[in-house]
Amino acid sequence: MFSKRKKMESLNEENFGGYDAYFINELLDEHECPVCKMALREPIQTQCGHRLCLSCAEEMRKRKEGVLICPLDNSIMDSSKIFIDIAVKRVIMQLKVKCSNFSNGCEWTGELKILNEHLGSCEYQTLKCPNNPCSTSLLLKNLKEHMEKHCIYRLVTCQYCEQKIIFREKQIHEENCECLPLCCVNQCGMKIMRKEMSSHITDSCANTIIPCQYLNIGCKFKVRK
Repeated sequence: MFSKRKKMESLNEENFGGYDAYFINELLDEHECPVCKMALREPIQTQCGHRLCLSCAEEMRKRKEGVLICPLDNSIMDSSKIFIDIAVKRVIMQLKVKCSNFSNGCEWTGELKILNEHLGSCEYQTLKCPNNPCSTSLLLKNLKEHMEKHCIYRLVTCQYCEQKIIFREKQIHEENCECLPLCCVNQCGMKIMRKEMSSHITDSCANTIIPCQYLNIGCKFKVRK
């Protein structure tokens, strides 16, 4: 059985709060911040014997115009008597947690202090395909195959001009590619790139019809090259 302590929605998650992790065992009350309801991050201990996250304490002080009041007994705290509880911090960092991606199939478990290291390479984290504007979300372990084989926005090479094109535009591009080989319009039996068809017909196609060299003096005869 694991537990995940819920954040207080009124708190700014980016600036402060405890560790939002899936603990293997139920989190003890002495390891839970009374403000954010999560595992203590940089725990401070007050002269009244209570603990809370350093960042939560700073936020409370800010809201009370510089005065820090204990959230448990409402006593005013003396800043000079507040200190980081290194012993509790060490215990919390050694607590066993599950990977945040366990619902996607990740079976990793380990100490809280190495959770971020694991998450940095966890193959079960959900990512968005970086091929814009593809909006597909998938697991990291499937991302490479998706980008290389399945994403309709992946880049592929035109087999005729070797230009890089978006896969979804491949068929239209190749149908209009200037390097696409086409049968000669004069049916001479040769295949010519689209961009060279005009010069082929004009300069070298054996089936091109040309007039007699004496056209200028009245001959109407025409013949193939």
